Amino acid sequence: MIFLTTLPLFWIMIAASRGGHWGAWMPSSISAFEGTCVSIPCRFDFPDELRPAIVHGVWYFNSPYPKNYPPVVFKSRTQVVHESFQGRSRLLGDLGLRNCTLLLSNLSPELGGKYYFRGDLGGYNQYTFSEHSVLDIINTPNIVVPPEVVAGTEVEVSCMVPDNCPELRPELSWLGHDGLGEPTVLGRLREDEGTWVQVSLLHFVPTREANGHRLGCQASFPNTTLQFEGYASLDVKYAPWKPTVNGTVVAVEGETVSILCSTQSNPDPILTIFKEKQILATVIYESELQLELPAVTPEDDGEYWCVAENQYGQRATAFNLSVEFAPVILLESHCAAARDTVQCLCVVKSNPEPSVAFELPSRNVTVNETEREFVYSERSGLLLTSILTLRGQAQAPPRVICTSRNLYGTKSLELPFQGAHRLMWAKIGPVGAVVAFAILIAIVCYITQTRRKRVRGAWDWRGGFWAFVGSAQSWT
Repeated sequence: MIFLTTLPLFWIMIAASRGGHWGAWMPSSISAFEGTCVSIPCRFDFPDELRPAIVHGVWYFNSPYPKNYPPVVFKSRTQVVHESFQGRSRLLGDLGLRNCTLLLSNLSPELGGKYYFRGDLGGYNQYTFSEHSVLDIINTPNIVVPPEVVAGTEVEVSCMVPDNCPELRPELSWLGHDGLGEPTVLGRLREDEGTWVQVSLLHFVPTREANGHRLGCQASFPNTTLQFEGYASLDVKYAPWKPTVNGTVVAVEGETVSILCSTQSNPDPILTIFKEKQILATVIYESELQLELPAVTPEDDGEYWCVAENQYGQRATAFNLSVEFAPVILLESHCAAARDTVQCLCVVKSNPEPSVAFELPSRNVTVNETEREFVYSERSGLLLTSILTLRGQAQAPPRVICTSRNLYGTKSLELPFQGAHRLMWAKIGPVGAVVAFAILIAIVCYITQTRRKRVRGAWDWRGGFWAFVGSAQSWT
């Protein structure tokens, strides 16, 4: 951050150093645009006991030692300078007032480097100060973008250019800022070491679409053809977009399925595809994720999720994979008899939805959806439950075959019977049942013709048979 100061730092330093020592101050670095000028502020001091009648000075380029014969930038005694600085250098300060400020004009890249000042008070009272200023010749404005720019959060971007040429003042304008916001010009600000900058600020709330946007700043100098431009690309961080899913969503059992999940985010997200909380595929810092399912089965049918996540948010998309296959009749399919009614249940797993019919081979009858005895229950997922109700079945329950078909195949199953009714008929058959009934009547008649007895006791299950436990008495 640049602060506007009312008292240059070097004035404080000089005021504190006027105790009579050799010393100098100048900014450690200073910059200016090519083709303009630069004023290097400079102050120096010497011991109080020296009372020179006149004070001279010399500016050297890139070396403080005269024995090295460095290029002379400015020399107050002879005005003889190196050819690179002829007509370009001028002393703005008054050496008698210990001000050694130097002005360089018509700057070109070869003038960039270190500048040293040497005080000349006459005789042996000459001193080259180790303090020096590094001049940087630039040709682009400096655009300062915060280290993190997040979509939806206001940001401040600044354009800074040096303003150290008293003869030419820069004017700033923004390029490519349409739709981002209106700029605010702060004006001329002094830096900590006494140099000057022009600053313009741009405030805006970036969107994810602004990522990669090229923002520019232009510095121009009135009444000249000098123009300098600098650009910065916005790196806008944002959460992932809602993932998109491309690929097969309907497949036949046994086929290979390929699904591509993609999104956009900055930075790239972690992409994950899972089904029923089980991770099937994942990639880190990629914008696409490919899921391969070889030889799909009905178990692969269902809902899947693609989740994209980075440090700025998470988005997810659900998609369904439909696996089509021939009907499968489940083992819970059966028939049950109760009194004179038989109910048959046929549970079929299939995709697409199949047709279901009940066959009664002994009667040469097929019952389908159009018959009133046929009842459908509601389809649940891949399961279809069909119910057949037969009334007035006093005779032996008939054989029942459930047949289901769709475009991929046909499946049939003879439904097993469950319950005591079926067990009885299976063990003794219809003839045995008649014989057993006759025997039961004969026993009853026999008992009525014998002596009447008072019976006391109870029936008890013993050894797999019901047995009477108790005592008998004659009726009186």
